[in-house]
Amino acid sequence: MPAFLTYLTAVERLSAHVNSLPQEFTRALGEDLEYARFGATLVELPWFGGLKLGVNAWLGHGGAPTFTRLMRERAPVAFGVKAAELVSNGALVGTEAGLAFVAGYFTQLCVSRALEPLVQSLLVTHTKAKEAPAAARHRIEWAQSLALMQDLHGSPLVGSGAIRTKMQIRKASGAKGIGRGMYELMRVASQEAFGDAPSKLEVDGWVRGFFLFSMALSSPLGRLKVGGGGQGTRELYRGPGIDVFAAVDKGLDSTREALTVLGSMIRRNNFGARSRFKLLEVCPEGSPEQVMRAQAA
Repeated sequence: MPAFLTYLTAVERLSAHVNSLPQEFTRALGEDLEYARFGATLVELPWFGGLKLGVNAWLGHGGAPTFTRLMRERAPVAFGVKAAELVSNGALVGTEAGLAFVAGYFTQLCVSRALEPLVQSLLVTHTKAKEAPAAARHRIEWAQSLALMQDLHGSPLVGSGAIRTKMQIRKASGAKGIGRGMYELMRVASQEAFGDAPSKLEVDGWVRGFFLFSMALSSPLGRLKVGGGGQGTRELYRGPGIDVFAAVDKGLDSTREALTVLGSMIRRNNFGARSRFKLLEVCPEGSPEQVMRAQAA
């Protein structure tokens, strides 16, 4: 949950600088940015599926929900490739909406990997006494998200109506679930990549919970959450060996590389082993921790 503002900010920056992207993604991001946000936040959305998880998300308590762990740790690239293949075949959802979802999903994937070495380093140096690792990660990632927003907008935007607009992940506003086509796209991709998929009822609950969370963040309550996020901890954002802004930029460069390969696969409608291998060269399979270890080896 704590990194969702970072992913939303990253996908917004991707959509603002689309010259280096394949034409298909340029058009999709221009027309369906909301679905790109849905893709960018998908791994975080299970945090908002119910009152207990929502309270934990607000307070920074508890471990990640089941589907967050699945999407983060078990074949995340395979999920994105399957979604792109379904969109390429014209299945389940409109082409632009589907491509926007894929672009947002790979943004989250690549940016999370670029940030992981920084988070791991900070967990060593900034975990408080008796603080659980999950709680420390939550605190660090939330502080980084707020600092990134401050850097780009002059304010974290939390506590104002502007944050609600940036958290809109559906075309229509309001506390409703996701459309059937978009749900089926992520369900089929999830089933193929993870061997499991959430129900429509679950995903609708995530989306409604995220909307309610956006309402809370845009209210005066949001200012309390800013305080709880660690205001005054700029060393978690930029300091010796730590530069979150630069890491997000690095993640966006990786996103562009991945989308360029995917764009070629989509145009040729070729998702065979050779094409997948080319994608895995620029976007390896595995969790952020696994990719980080492989790159360090």
